[in-house]
Amino acid sequence: MLNYQGTVIRPPSEANSLILQVTLGCSDNSCIFCPAYKDKKFKIKSIEEIERDIKTAYQYYPDIRKIFLADGDALIIPQKDLLIILNKILETFPAVIRISMYASVKSIELKTVEELKQLQSKKMSLVYVGFETGDKDVYQLIRKYGSPQKNVESILKLKQAGIKSNVTIILGLGGQRFSFQHAKNTADILNRSQPEQIAALTLMVAGNTPLYNMCKLKQFRLLKDFDVLKELKILLENLQDFKCLFFANHASNYIPISARFPKERQNLISMLNKIIINCNKKALKKDFARGL
Repeated sequence: MLNYQGTVIRPPSEANSLILQVTLGCSDNSCIFCPAYKDKKFKIKSIEEIERDIKTAYQYYPDIRKIFLADGDALIIPQKDLLIILNKILETFPAVIRISMYASVKSIELKTVEELKQLQSKKMSLVYVGFETGDKDVYQLIRKYGSPQKNVESILKLKQAGIKSNVTIILGLGGQRFSFQHAKNTADILNRSQPEQIAALTLMVAGNTPLYNMCKLKQFRLLKDFDVLKELKILLENLQDFKCLFFANHASNYIPISARFPKERQNLISMLNKIIINCNKKALKKDFARGL
C-alpha cells in the first residue's frame, strides 16, 4: 500500500483522484484556526519514496485520470525535483489528464512564470490556494503568511502560466467583530483575481488551535448559523459577474452549494435571503452533521 504518514487531507473535488503524498504537513502551519497538520513537521519526501509510491499506486490504479499531490503545499518542492515527480507520474500513468495540489502564496512567489508554465506543460493544471479572507485586519488576526494583495498577485501569476486556481475562503473567520468587512473585502479580492473556482468553508474551531483558546477567553466571538448565511449573502452580493464555479459543499457548511457564476449567483442570493427572512432552520444542516 501507499506510504501515507499522519493525517492526509484533500479537497472535496478530489474525491475520485489518486492521492500521492509528496510532502508532509504545511510549509507555513502558523494559522491560528487550522488544526490540519499539527501532528507532523513539514518535510519534503525523498524522490525515492515518491517513486516507490507511484510504482505501488500503478498496481492498483493503472488507469487513473486525476492525481492530487498532498500534503499542504506541494508546490514548495524545488522545481528540479517537482519536474522529476511529474515526469514519473506521466510516464507511469498515461491516462492522466490532470495533476493538482495545494499551494501557498510563499510557494507561488518562489516560482517564476516560466517555471509554472513548465509545470503546466506536465499537466499540472489546477492549484488550490487558501485566501481565507480579503480583509487586512482578519488576515493579521489569523497570522497567515502573506497578505490579501499577495493572494491576488499569486492567482494572477498562475493565470499567466495557464494554471487554473481553486481559491478557499472561510465564512465566519472574522467573528462577530469583523463579519461585514470580512465578507465585503473578501469579495473585493475575488473580483480582482477572478479564480476559476471558489470554495467557501465555514469556520469550525478545533480544540488544538490558538483560536480555540481565544474563544474560551471571549477574545473571539463566533457567528451563529444565520449570521454565517448573512455573511455569505453579503459576499455574493458584492461579487462581480465573472465566470467561475462556486462551491460551499464542504462538511463545515450549513447549506451544500454548487453553482455556476454569474448565471446562478442571483438565484443563490434569493434562496439565502428567503431562508434568512423566514429563519428556516429546517433548511440548514444540523451542527452534529457538520465537520472539519
